[in-house]
Amino acid sequence: MNAATILAVAICIFFLGYRFYSKFIANKILRIDPSRTTPAVQVNDGKDYIPTKRSVVFFYHYATIAGAGVLIGPTLAVEYGWLPCIIWILAATCLAGGVHDLVIMFASVRHGGKSVGEIARKELGRIGGSAVMIGILFLAATCIAGLGLGVVTALENNPWGAFSAIVTIPIALFVGIYMRHIRPGKVAEASLLGVGLILAFFLIGSLIPESSLVTYFTLTKEQLTILIGLYAFIAAILPTDLLLVPRDYLSAYIKAGVIALLVVGVFLVHPDFNMPPVTQYIQGGGPVVPGALWPFLFIIITCGAISGWHSLCCSGVTPKLVRNERDIRPIAYGGWLLESLCAVVALSLAAIMIPGDYFAINASPTAYAQTGLTPVLLPEISWSVGLDLQARTGGIVSFAVGMTQVFSKILGGKEAMALWYQFSILFLAIFTMAIMDHGTRMSRFFFQETFSWAHKSSNPTNRLPGAVLAAGISALFWMYLLYTGEIGVIWPIFGICNILLASIGLVIGTSFIMKRTKPIYGLVTFWPVFIFATAATYGAFLKIINELIPAGTLTGAVQASILIIVTVLVLLVLIEFLKQTVELHKKKNVVSQKGPL
Repeated sequence: MNAATILAVAICIFFLGYRFYSKFIANKILRIDPSRTTPAVQVNDGKDYIPTKRSVVFFYHYATIAGAGVLIGPTLAVEYGWLPCIIWILAATCLAGGVHDLVIMFASVRHGGKSVGEIARKELGRIGGSAVMIGILFLAATCIAGLGLGVVTALENNPWGAFSAIVTIPIALFVGIYMRHIRPGKVAEASLLGVGLILAFFLIGSLIPESSLVTYFTLTKEQLTILIGLYAFIAAILPTDLLLVPRDYLSAYIKAGVIALLVVGVFLVHPDFNMPPVTQYIQGGGPVVPGALWPFLFIIITCGAISGWHSLCCSGVTPKLVRNERDIRPIAYGGWLLESLCAVVALSLAAIMIPGDYFAINASPTAYAQTGLTPVLLPEISWSVGLDLQARTGGIVSFAVGMTQVFSKILGGKEAMALWYQFSILFLAIFTMAIMDHGTRMSRFFFQETFSWAHKSSNPTNRLPGAVLAAGISALFWMYLLYTGEIGVIWPIFGICNILLASIGLVIGTSFIMKRTKPIYGLVTFWPVFIFATAATYGAFLKIINELIPAGTLTGAVQASILIIVTVLVLLVLIEFLKQTVELHKKKNVVSQKGPL
């Protein structure tokens, strides 16, 4: 099979899903009303509620949802073979992931731009809302740890990569100050300046390995964990327009630009797949993730098919910017399709690798030795980039190797492999760090909001001591998981939590639909719950019984506790939903209450 063929098929299917299925949901079920005033127009306070052009909101939203998870998940899942991966990505994207985002964003707009936790409180009651808020805290921690482990592995003992990634932080701060004080309102100018500085310092970074600064940027996993944790903590309490907003602009340009180049590159190079359609590891026992295809394919791919993380992104911030309801469909469903295109690209880059090379990168030395495989091109690639790439687990390095192989065939050949590899690592670090700082800040907000419910405080997120405490607790939680975890353990835990939260989002969407239109339409969002909740719950059970309890460690106990807590929270939400469904059916006039949403 050829990568270009798979990419072309995916684009066609995504187009059909957007053209027909999303249109049916938007017009027939949600009944989007372009004449209805949105919260952004109605409130328009110039701070949070700002009517914004569709294209601007689209790229802002894309920058928020598109994390490294959509690249890591499909890369790791290729262990099972590329065929089940591509089938699941295409089907789940059009029928579940895009639907989830579309319904949640629409519900948030109709609820005044409220967060998914607040929507859950109104749709499912206080118990359901509280369960969602607590579940979000655990999701954020496991998400950041899972993504962080990949980037830490890629930057470990990599002075060029570490320098290039670290220097993006002061550049973002400078761009923030530039837009705020030096040239207010000059967003395009500041963004171009920021991207130019990032690329310039990336080239300067090539000199670091041969300079006296090499010792300062040759960092261990533990040192990188602490540094990234401190950065995320500071970013979580600084004003958003000082660091997070400029990082969003810079990362959005780089993300969109590089993915576009990769798509073009795949069509130009049209590399063949070297990984088989299906491997022997579908029954379990794989060197990357030991679980079987069911249920772990769905758990490992996670963000490439559906994401509970999007429940946070599609509610709260983006809905406050939507100036017309007709913009919701292209922003929510269309944004998800663009992210899933990234998943197809990641899958293709992993599948073009020779199995011996793929597993040499993504498996531990012990697990790799048991496969009986030997590296083929990896020694030459390692020599070309100047780094030992074997056993750099986490998905990011193998994605970077695939990206390097494509770009080097277009420009520079083997002599440019080091440049392309480090550029790939920088691209992925930007992808990841944007989620890590946003995730820590979101955790801080949800932690403070949850605490305020118990103490009935007002405006809890505006208090600095509380912000520092909440950000500190949030950062320490995921730092602990990152510091003590391995990708084969952390990533499935994140995938389980992510899918369970997506299931909660689908339940909230079902409740929203059933209360406002024909109850039968609720099946559009409820049927995926059976697949995702079953896969995640079964996966959690297997993970706890087969790995975490036998490990007999404190880390294993913490990870098992996370899975148990999140699973119980989902059950609470389902119980509240079923209780409300029964009450709806008891009302004689339930069918007649089909007024406008």
